[in-house]
Amino acid sequence: MREIMPWKRLQDQLQVIEKIRTECGVGSISVGVLHEGKVVFTGSTGYRDVEKMETPDTSTLYTLCSISKSFIAAALGILVDRGKCKWTDPVGPYFPEFKPNGDIRVATEATFNDFLRHSGGLANPVVTLLGPQGKVLVPEEDFINVLNDTPTGSEQFGPYHNKTWEYSNVAYSLIALVIERLSGKRYADFVSEQILKPLGMNDTAVYKSQLSSNGNIAHSYVRLSDKSWYKQPDHEWTNEFNTPILSIVGIRSSIKDLLTWCAATMDAQWGHGLNSLPALEGITANPLKEVDSILNDYYWTRTNDDDIQNPCNYHLSWLKCVMPSSMIHWGSWNKSLADNGGGTQEYINSHILGRESPKRELYKITGIGFCGTSSVNIFPGTMSAVVVLSSGLNMGDPSDFTAALMMQAMFELKEPIDIMSMVSYEQKVRLEDWKSIVADWAEHRNNSVVEHPAEEYIGQYTGLGIVLTIRKGISGLGLEVIFNGRGDIVQGLEHYNEDMYSYQPTNRDDWLKGCWLDWDYYMVGMLHFRRDAGGKISGVTWTWERGCDPALFNKKDA
Repeated sequence: MREIMPWKRLQDQLQVIEKIRTECGVGSISVGVLHEGKVVFTGSTGYRDVEKMETPDTSTLYTLCSISKSFIAAALGILVDRGKCKWTDPVGPYFPEFKPNGDIRVATEATFNDFLRHSGGLANPVVTLLGPQGKVLVPEEDFINVLNDTPTGSEQFGPYHNKTWEYSNVAYSLIALVIERLSGKRYADFVSEQILKPLGMNDTAVYKSQLSSNGNIAHSYVRLSDKSWYKQPDHEWTNEFNTPILSIVGIRSSIKDLLTWCAATMDAQWGHGLNSLPALEGITANPLKEVDSILNDYYWTRTNDDDIQNPCNYHLSWLKCVMPSSMIHWGSWNKSLADNGGGTQEYINSHILGRESPKRELYKITGIGFCGTSSVNIFPGTMSAVVVLSSGLNMGDPSDFTAALMMQAMFELKEPIDIMSMVSYEQKVRLEDWKSIVADWAEHRNNSVVEHPAEEYIGQYTGLGIVLTIRKGISGLGLEVIFNGRGDIVQGLEHYNEDMYSYQPTNRDDWLKGCWLDWDYYMVGMLHFRRDAGGKISGVTWTWERGCDPALFNKKDA
């Protein structure tokens, strides 16, 4: 019997992809596949604009979220090739105003390699950068305050520098700013001129103006509990005048361009001349440099507990693993899989793709935001790639599920795993996770304690590089918090306990509408006011992430 060609096997998955989209409750999913260096499949489901019933195509722009970080590594590789710096150079001397308030070695000793593999020593207080409703809390000129206030360790663990893997958006923002210093150009200009234009990636947006001139954008939609579709507000992340945000989460791109990105990456590392990959036809020069250093040199081992134990390492913005491995789901928003925090080991082991198939090397990058998820996967052994982009984030990670589905179909992995059963299970996990957050919130609440006069709390509090303003509500009733002067996203405060106020959404629809992705622990939406020896309010602590030390914000003029 004649073998069914990969494109036919991939085409047959479109109906399943639509089921994934529906079950995950998001607006659209777009997918593209390279095999043997050429594009063998593209397809989409859902709508980029639900109200207008407009469908996405290969040029539709999606937000890349953390896949944006791969351009930081690539841009630095070009500068290393030009002799502007070395991977092993400490970063601090290139950015003298970087003076962390904690472990000074993070500025004096941590290298480009260290920061790009997430071992430089900076924590990840992303909620001080990205607020609700897709708003940016910190203008570029104030980012240095966040950078220097970012924790460099914890009471329980001690200093982080090269002792642990600590994912840090802040660290990558720092590298992007150094790229500006080394190149003499704005980060957006350097990426556009040195990477995007040479590769013909014309659908990739690094400028805000590209959004207003492009009507082919995937808007973020989520399905609410009443089955209606809600269009979430567009975010402010794509802005060339805020490099710290643009560089880590704000680049937007398309299936067409990301397939080119994958082909260029593989060509630079494993190709035999630019014309060897059909996907790069018409491109006269590959601008990517130092790709071997990015993909294969410096790394941090990402241990996992699956029963196969194939190698898995985090390199410079890319994760490298050997399949079969549970870690093909690493970095996704599927909590029940890989080491993402919610699945039992028995469940994880029983859902490893290709357990009975030959070993296969995989490099991957992922992105997660309230506005959607993304999954980019390259397989150098066959010069293949699977790219998935989705709009909206709700019940699990549709991009991760779709990527797994397409890998399984393209390589005919054995024994096949029922991806839809995984989707259904993740739905349950996500709902139980939400119920747990609300239950924890309710359990620790005691609003029967006497509420002190509002005037005691009113004022400005500084910490983690930003300012929290506490004021009376417009109606004169209750208290409100303003994050770093963003009065357009003021949040009402609810009395929670002694000297504690909460703004945490306790209704999942409200959580989705407000784009509260990183508020996934009941204490993240909590402010705990502190008093001095005389009983006067002197500060407030904010537990900005599960497991972190509460950050102290000191009251001005206290």
